[in-house]
Amino acid sequence: MPASPPRIPLLQDLYADYLRGEKASTFLARVKQCYDQAAIERLAVMSNRYGRRAANFALVSMASYTANPIVGAALADTDRQVREIARQGIAKLWRQTGDSLNQVALEKIIDLNREARYAQAALNATDLLEIAPALAEVWNQRSLAHHRLKLYTDAIRDGRRAMEFNPFHFECLIRMGRCHEQLDDAISALDYFRQALIVHPDLAGVRAKVHYLQRSLSD
Repeated sequence: MPASPPRIPLLQDLYADYLRGEKASTFLARVKQCYDQAAIERLAVMSNRYGRRAANFALVSMASYTANPIVGAALADTDRQVREIARQGIAKLWRQTGDSLNQVALEKIIDLNREARYAQAALNATDLLEIAPALAEVWNQRSLAHHRLKLYTDAIRDGRRAMEFNPFHFECLIRMGRCHEQLDDAISALDYFRQALIVHPDLAGVRAKVHYLQRSLSD
């Protein structure tokens, strides 16, 4: 008797419906009816590439920071589409840290940086870090503000704290590399750019920068 074909997880069917035009909100509601987050995380690790795509999309749609280790690891998945799903959605997870009041305060800091109000963003971040020092994205946002203010040493210091709490923050690694470039420290810049590529290999501009710095340092 021929063997039965492998059973395709329902999550893949739900994701296929989304790709055919179903609303993201409908996809997420159907997923939550059938799976808890732990089950989706298992599929994100153990499935074939189609299952990993579906699972990681579900995780970034659910936007829970507790999924960061799974989605962060997917940034270096062997499948390019899995990596892209993780890249596009992981920043949403990074903002979902702390309680609801902290999240509101963080969103205000993010908005201030987007509006180029960097000094105020840094001040707000400092206030929030006094009561919630373990929030990686707050450290990252203050690092961003300091970088824009050309306070490169401060930006690097804050970036290191952000990486202590979130080792998948490739944007933070890139920024620290750029800060070291501004400080004429090409060796440290190269190291941070290499670290960023380990976290997420699809950073073409960073890869080009690594090649440039390698050539410059070898001359």
